[in-house]
Amino acid sequence: MNSATWLLLGLTLFAGAASPGPSLALVVRSALTGGRLAGLLVALAHGIGVWLYALAVVFGVAAVLLHVASLMLVVQLIGVLFLMYLGTQMIRGGLAAGADNSENLTVQTAARSHGRYVTDGFLIVFLNPKIMVFFLAVFSQFLTSEQSLQTQVAAATLAGVIDGLWYALVATLVSLGPFGASLQRHSGKIDLFFGAALWVISLWILLRLLSDGSGI
Repeated sequence: MNSATWLLLGLTLFAGAASPGPSLALVVRSALTGGRLAGLLVALAHGIGVWLYALAVVFGVAAVLLHVASLMLVVQLIGVLFLMYLGTQMIRGGLAAGADNSENLTVQTAARSHGRYVTDGFLIVFLNPKIMVFFLAVFSQFLTSEQSLQTQVAAATLAGVIDGLWYALVATLVSLGPFGASLQRHSGKIDLFFGAALWVISLWILLRLLSDGSGI
């Protein structure tokens, strides 16, 4: 790939990473309740998950999985349940903050291990087949049979790096100075908003699955 193609690929990947969705909600919520490190851990795990999806496209694994309807349906159903779980956790945190139970909320936040943030960050990618569809439909357009394997792996790595850096920036900004302090004061309302949004997204996906009877 020439420099112009690399630039176009980078801009395309950034547009995909920066689009609002459950991942953004998770990073913001983690940074607000667990601090900057928690948000950065989610961002790192999310970037690794995206990198693995991109590699799956490079090696043709994603194309095979996409055509196994039963497997994709199972993954999507598990993904819906995971989003509902995250939404419930956010709503509970928001209600606890709204009840001025900040001490209890602090204890719950401190009890979460670093591994938990990493797991959440990875699973929200792994259990989202829509990300696979994005890479098959868009990322794959930048791959050609004339390219070396090293070039294609480098393109996949770029996807993971851009994604991880974007969410790391979000986590940093959310927990930075006066802006972070202002968001922290309203963390309960933000939790309630994102929690409700995740439930709406979950129910929308579930209704689509029930209506069309397919995994995608």
